[in-house]
Amino acid sequence: MALKLNQNLSQKLMQKLSPQQLQLMKLMQVTTMGLEQRIKEELQNNPALEEASGGAEDDISLNRLEDSSDEMPFNDDDSASDAKLDQGEDESDFDVSDYVNPDREDYAYKLKSNNYRDPEEDYQAPIRFKKGFQEQLTDELGMLPLDAVQRQIGEVIIGNLDQDGYLQRSVDAMVNDLAFSFNLMVTNQQVEDVLQRIQRLEPSGIGGRDLRECLSIQIRNRLEDAVEKQADLGSLFVLQTAGRILDKYFEPFVKHQYRQIAEKLKVSEEDLKEAVELIKTLDPKPGRHGGEVSENVAASIIPDFYLINDNGKLLLSINSKNDPDLRISPSYEEMLLRYEREQNRTGINARQAEQTKEAAFFVKQKIDSARWFMEMIQQRRSTMLNTMQAVVDFQHDYFLEGDISFLKPMRLKDIAQIIKMDVSTVSRVINNKYIQTHFGIFLVKSFFSQSIENEEGEEISTSQIKETLRHLIENEDKSTPLTDEELAAHLQKQGFLVARRTVAKYREGLGYPVARLRKQI
Repeated sequence: MALKLNQNLSQKLMQKLSPQQLQLMKLMQVTTMGLEQRIKEELQNNPALEEASGGAEDDISLNRLEDSSDEMPFNDDDSASDAKLDQGEDESDFDVSDYVNPDREDYAYKLKSNNYRDPEEDYQAPIRFKKGFQEQLTDELGMLPLDAVQRQIGEVIIGNLDQDGYLQRSVDAMVNDLAFSFNLMVTNQQVEDVLQRIQRLEPSGIGGRDLRECLSIQIRNRLEDAVEKQADLGSLFVLQTAGRILDKYFEPFVKHQYRQIAEKLKVSEEDLKEAVELIKTLDPKPGRHGGEVSENVAASIIPDFYLINDNGKLLLSINSKNDPDLRISPSYEEMLLRYEREQNRTGINARQAEQTKEAAFFVKQKIDSARWFMEMIQQRRSTMLNTMQAVVDFQHDYFLEGDISFLKPMRLKDIAQIIKMDVSTVSRVINNKYIQTHFGIFLVKSFFSQSIENEEGEEISTSQIKETLRHLIENEDKSTPLTDEELAAHLQKQGFLVARRTVAKYREGLGYPVARLRKQI
């Protein structure tokens, strides 16, 4: 059968996102700290974009783009440059005056709504850097009276500790590592001896191979210190009882089978309670919390929004105090003017004209990219403020009083309809964003909840039910904690028609275990 070539004409409806739209969607998702890093990356990658000097001569034009940004629509079409290509225009032909014109509204730009930030204001990075616990252990290891072989064993052991401080490699495997990597033939007992010495270092609990051993190490170290300091007999007895629980009855302890443990240890309920309370004070992740941590620890949550209650009037603002002021580089604008003069110069040959045109087109692309980025930053700011303002207006009574009972059922769809945008846009705006109010800092996502009807048929927020459930669990009798059935019954008495399975779901979401594991002596 012969092959035939056919040519058909068809129409298709397609939705295509421009690079600027993709960039905007990505910027919507980043937090305040993420945006600061993203701006720094753009400043490094695009020489046509730079931080404004903050001079007074720029003040008039720097506010123009921001003043007009509130009216800037969310453009779902392709960019203007794409439209030109569709119309068959040559993008290499452009008017320099479109790029170098001090009277143009977006000629200059700044991120802040007022003037430049105060140069005397001290901006501290919200990250504090601390020495890693592995480096700390290596320093402590150097103070121990060890020979060269023992020191090498110790470094291998420390190198195999995870971020929580647990030993992730078996003794046999470390013996093989020392033989193959360092040509050291050692025995398992030599590694165990060095491991025990490391387990006596700080932070206490380091070097455990599981949770039981980690806690046992801490009790053992405390007991040795207590004996050395000649502590009273009562304190020693509590430490010994805690050690016996971890060594012999760890499984019943995890299951809160206290009566069984007391019978086997032949101790009173009061003595067992003291030992259990002591175990609860131990650190299950000494690598993270004991000593100094290896990862960067945020000093505090950096809010993305600020909400102030000014005598009953809620004032919303966005956190942009650390965002640098941006503008198009004057040197790049001067380049375009120079290229224009070159093109208009008489006597220029065709080769020189073509090179000048290519150079001008390159500069134009960089300026376009810088302008698009600044517009995306401002559109992000405008969209975030509009979205958060809709949330504040929707939950006005709650933000005014801070009372969880005023929190209304609110879905992403509700806010999307108010601001006339897609649900996905609202989702990106609230993703990992925090707001600081006069009654605390909250994750914006926590204000969204589904609704459920009470006995009167009124719709109430599931957040109210969760808060009531939290209150019930926190104030229950810890010796006989409430089961899910009992919690459901209590909620029904307060007018919340919730099934047991729903209670279990909410309880797990709040981070509370089942009643058996909440039991205390």
